[in-house]
Amino acid sequence: MTPSSSVVDVYDLAASIGKDFEKLIELHGNDCVRAIMPKVISALETLESLANNNERENEEILTLQKTVERLEHEKQTRHLQTAKFEEELDQVEETYKKDINELRLMVKTLMSENKTLSTTVSSLPSAAESPTTAEEIRLMFELKEMSHKQKEEIKALQHDVEQYACEVENLQNSIEKLIRQNEELLRKNTSLQKQGRMIVEEKMEIIRRLEKTEETNIQLRRLLSDTDRVCKDLQQANQVDDEPRFTLAELREVLQEKNVLKGRVMELEEELENLRPGRKDREREDLDEPLKDDDGAEMLVYGPLPREPDEKLYPWKYERKDSGLPLLQGVWGEFVATTRFCDEQLAPSTMCGGKLNY
Repeated sequence: MTPSSSVVDVYDLAASIGKDFEKLIELHGNDCVRAIMPKVISALETLESLANNNERENEEILTLQKTVERLEHEKQTRHLQTAKFEEELDQVEETYKKDINELRLMVKTLMSENKTLSTTVSSLPSAAESPTTAEEIRLMFELKEMSHKQKEEIKALQHDVEQYACEVENLQNSIEKLIRQNEELLRKNTSLQKQGRMIVEEKMEIIRRLEKTEETNIQLRRLLSDTDRVCKDLQQANQVDDEPRFTLAELREVLQEKNVLKGRVMELEEELENLRPGRKDREREDLDEPLKDDDGAEMLVYGPLPREPDEKLYPWKYERKDSGLPLLQGVWGEFVATTRFCDEQLAPSTMCGGKLNY
């Protein structure tokens, strides 16, 4: 970046870099420029800000140079004016000196003439004294008037010379003041340039720190994404582990065992009914009741049958401990538990979408 580069140059550079990136993306894909793209963008932004600062500083330098040139031009013009004024003043002084010398010579000549006239008047008789004295008196008055006028002119010229000297002194003071202002502006310009360099260096340091923080943020995001993915995988693995998994062959075996156990339970119930006391008496009564009906001509009663007693419905609760009914009860409990387990495992697979591994 040259000192004369502007923001337009930075934009042209960015456009050319963008075209180069497009060519690289077309040739090698987005991955080859993804890492370097933020750095290039930050560098271009830095160049843009530097170009803006450079333009502002160049404008300030141009304005300061213009003011310096203007002040130098004013200084030169005032110097020429003072030189011209001094020349004119010297000429006026010379002319005044010449006039004063001429007047002095004239006064001397007049004085010498006056002396000669006085001597001649003293030598002449009294009759001729009156016209000469009147003429001398007239000449003396004229000389006095001329000397008075010349004195007034000399005073006026001296006053003008003093005014010109005051103006020259004021001009010299203003020139010195402008020189001091110019030096102060130059000093401020150098200090501003130093501050600008320091600001640019601080900005570059901040940009480097930001790049480091962005890199750490990217690493932390990658680590966070990896941990999220691992957590999701673990959750999915736990969900998959919690889901019931049975093969079709296992379910068939369970159903077959269920059917076998059902048949076994039915056989055991029949054996239990056969082993119950009083069953033969009831069978005999059942056989005798038709005979009584035939013999006694009793009336048949229609209606719901009476409820069976609990001893008949739940005989294992009322049997003695030394009988074989607790064994039957244990077998029945195992059968019921197995049946419930099979029903629970089949219900999610058929109704709730459970998984069957074939």
